[in-house]
Amino acid sequence: MFAWLFLWLVLGIWLIVGAFAYVVWKRRRQPARHRRWWVLGMCTGAVGYVHTLAYGFALTRPTEVCGQRTFDDDFPLSYVRVDMFPPRLACYWTDSAAYGPSHPTAAGTWLLWCAAALLVAGTVSRAITLSSRTPRWARAGTVLAPAVAAAIWATGIAPLMRLSAVDLHNECFRWQVAHLHSAPSGEIVHTERGFLPPAVDCVFTDGTASLIRVETLGLSCCLSVFLICCAALRLLKAPMPL
Repeated sequence: MFAWLFLWLVLGIWLIVGAFAYVVWKRRRQPARHRRWWVLGMCTGAVGYVHTLAYGFALTRPTEVCGQRTFDDDFPLSYVRVDMFPPRLACYWTDSAAYGPSHPTAAGTWLLWCAAALLVAGTVSRAITLSSRTPRWARAGTVLAPAVAAAIWATGIAPLMRLSAVDLHNECFRWQVAHLHSAPSGEIVHTERGFLPPAVDCVFTDGTASLIRVETLGLSCCLSVFLICCAALRLLKAPMPL
């Protein structure tokens, strides 16, 4: 318990010191807007990653971090899940089915996502301010579309791809219960996974359901936007025929 409070205290000190250093740097150097966002993104990412490591990724004892939740063993720990990207430590208890798992590294994970958003914003700002006759929306789209696709993959597809066969089977069962009126009502036969195109399917005795249908649609939209922006950059950059 004291270690948990100490890490939150250290995180607060890091953020205050970093904010002070950023304000001093901005007043002295007067950097461009995209450089400000880049520096903010890199510093925020460093703080978030170090904070996440402090919770057990590098200490190789995540069960001890999760064990700080209770002392009377009212809700025994079921298992621990460690994800490297985005870095996350999830503690699954016997009551997690109703209330969800606990995430001791939530603060560091959110800081890392904020850092990624700041870096993308700085890159988009730089692309827009470039001296070019190509439209700004096309330049911004070539950066935003891959960034959104990466976020969709990291949050919605990659976690399912890393699951074991048993965990994926349980995930299919939870999906079936959550979509009781629209999901197939038969028993789960097996699961199927694929990378190109991405697919995570639950095969039932009376049908097949995809767990990443929305994510696949999002990836398709990102690819379409990226191709349209690249085509616009190519066509509008070409010299006009005489």
